[in-house]
Amino acid sequence: MMLPIVMSLLIFAAIGAASYAIYLHVTTEKSPVAVRLRELRSQYAHAGAASFGERPPLPLKMLADLGGFMPSNEGRNALRTGLVRAGYRRPDAVMVFLGSKLLLAALLPVVWIAIGWIAARPVGNVFSWSVVLAIVGFYIPTVFIAVKQAQRHDEILSSLPDALDLMVVCVEAGLGVAAALQRVAVELHLSSPELSDELALVNQQMQTGVSRTDALRNLAERTGVDDIYSLVAMLIQTDRLGTSVAQSLRAHADSMRTRRRQRAEQLARKASIKLAFPLVFLILPALLVVILGPAGVQLARALASGQ
Repeated sequence: MMLPIVMSLLIFAAIGAASYAIYLHVTTEKSPVAVRLRELRSQYAHAGAASFGERPPLPLKMLADLGGFMPSNEGRNALRTGLVRAGYRRPDAVMVFLGSKLLLAALLPVVWIAIGWIAARPVGNVFSWSVVLAIVGFYIPTVFIAVKQAQRHDEILSSLPDALDLMVVCVEAGLGVAAALQRVAVELHLSSPELSDELALVNQQMQTGVSRTDALRNLAERTGVDDIYSLVAMLIQTDRLGTSVAQSLRAHADSMRTRRRQRAEQLARKASIKLAFPLVFLILPALLVVILGPAGVQLARALASGQ
């Protein structure tokens, strides 16, 4: 009796949410001037959006409309920062993220109930599994964003010393900081596209009138990498004090290369500790079985023949 009721409620909620999202999409203001002003306002408020002047695809638009159901006014800035650090800089990225959480939270229980209905028997406790799957579906986008943040952080951190070496060469060759950033972004496009995009975005912000200090601080905020925070602090201090940018960059590049080597040595030392679990619980029992197994069989036979 509980299965049809729960299934009906979930299907009604999913259909209602989809209908509301389609209604918002259809009734959205279509004025090109209003759309353009809204995009420019979003671009200025959240610098670095990847889709400047582009309309989002229909699935993303519907997910963004669906995400409007969730109250996120208090955590909107934190969500925006987390998504930007994961590489998603669209103006509607927060709403797409929230819509994905709601969609998966409703979709997984519906799929589970549909499987049980097709199989003509309930698969476990329907209500309990529906609640568990709803919670899992709600947190799947959060885990995905956390993984993307970690991957992007590691990529930027590993390629930053090479970028600093290129900046030192460019500055010593006579280029300014903005031109050096642009050149390094072009050179790193294949080896490190994430860092290349960030440096190119800094150069674009400075060309559009943003001060160098604000553009560099935006870079540190978007990436969330501690080494970039220290690099930005060094460049801002150099700009204020009027010292040599080339010498400061060279000294900072040397120290950053030393820190990268120390991180590699630290990971190498941790490898033996991480290998202890598979060695003790997986490999050692198999070796004991292979080595002591024949002796145990012979001992059992000897004891059996002695009786």
